[in-house]
Amino acid sequence: MTKQFSAPWMNPAYGFNLMWQTTRMTLDAQAIIALRLAKIATGGAAGQAEASLMVNEKLRALGESQMIALRALGTADGGAARITRLYQRKLAANRKRLTKA
Repeated sequence: MTKQFSAPWMNPAYGFNLMWQTTRMTLDAQAIIALRLAKIATGGAAGQAEASLMVNEKLRALGESQMIALRALGTADGGAARITRLYQRKLAANRKRLTKA
């Protein structure tokens, strides 16, 4: 018989899954940082455009994550899983854009 939890966040597997997603996201972010720095280091208009885009994307993502957190006030996880998914989508889009030939 499996144990039933009254709330998803009480299940230890929920915390482990979120921890794993966050760890994976951190490793992905390091790769994106390396790609961005390489593009910025080339200089010129492309490097300046990447630096400007990076700042704009970070500010937009911050605003989106704050809205998720505000909407999730009073919920079990405070929107942590949704915020993690938001950043995972942003990282995937950046990786696709930066590795395009």
